[in-house]
Amino acid sequence: MEIATHLGRVVLQAALLAVCAPFVTGFIQKLKARLQCRQGASVWQPYRDLAKLLKKGTVESDSASPFFRVVPVLVLAATLATTFMLPVLWAPAGAALLPLGDAILLLALLALARFLCAIGALDAGGAFGGMGASREMTIGLLVEPGLMLAVFSVAVAGGSTDLGDLALRRQTLAALAWQAPDLLALFAMLVLTLAETGRIPVDNPDTHLELTMLHEGMLLEHSGPGLACIVLATHTKQLVILSLVAALFFPFGLMPSAEPGAVALALAAFTAKVLVLATFLGVVESSYAKLRFFRVPQFLGLGLVCAFLALALRIL
Repeated sequence: MEIATHLGRVVLQAALLAVCAPFVTGFIQKLKARLQCRQGASVWQPYRDLAKLLKKGTVESDSASPFFRVVPVLVLAATLATTFMLPVLWAPAGAALLPLGDAILLLALLALARFLCAIGALDAGGAFGGMGASREMTIGLLVEPGLMLAVFSVAVAGGSTDLGDLALRRQTLAALAWQAPDLLALFAMLVLTLAETGRIPVDNPDTHLELTMLHEGMLLEHSGPGLACIVLATHTKQLVILSLVAALFFPFGLMPSAEPGAVALALAAFTAKVLVLATFLGVVESSYAKLRFFRVPQFLGLGLVCAFLALALRIL
């Protein structure tokens, strides 16, 4: 019975992330439009785009192999698997019967989804897809070590890489108990989140210029339901990263029990945390211009250095 309850809560949290992911993208787009004095599309537009893509046919390159058709499904599966590892409304301790929230595995699955996207772009044989894949993997080479260092800095203090344990430990700390490594790790995570979610100043998710595309360049050869899978994976990955930041640094509001009041409070806290972080992304995108690609390593190097210092201070 305890295992069934645990799995039920994990599945409900994963379903919540998958369902709400397009809404977060729509909220950011709406916020950007308002900040730029435009009306903007509805916050529900990403859902309409997904429904439209699912109704369209598929067009494939003549040089694409059969593996190309499987890539979107694998990318979506790897991304959705990460939603089962995050303490969204409830944080199971590491002593639970089925601990599923290892932070290292979560980052590895996100890296796997990026790798599969790049393989699909190269398999199609298009010039812009290959260029986008090359740039995306270059960005990943700078982002993934920084994320690992930031997570390790929190894990060293918590004595575990289980996200449930880390969230419960952080929840017990007072607001004034933050130390320099915590602030450095948070700053590094915010900087690297801009790159991991494909946002300005690293990338522009709304661009239609092939020469400036990073993540979007890998999607040019996909269409129909396959493109819908990758777009949904992109929305989900964005919410997963925001939820990871919230779990590591702002895990307040997690429900101690399954009572209706506790669930409502946990939902309200999760919504508030995600919308605040999404507002951060929207404000940054509306305040800065996209960097030249050869300037991006300097920007990401700032997050990498802060994450390294956070871990070094924890060890020392």
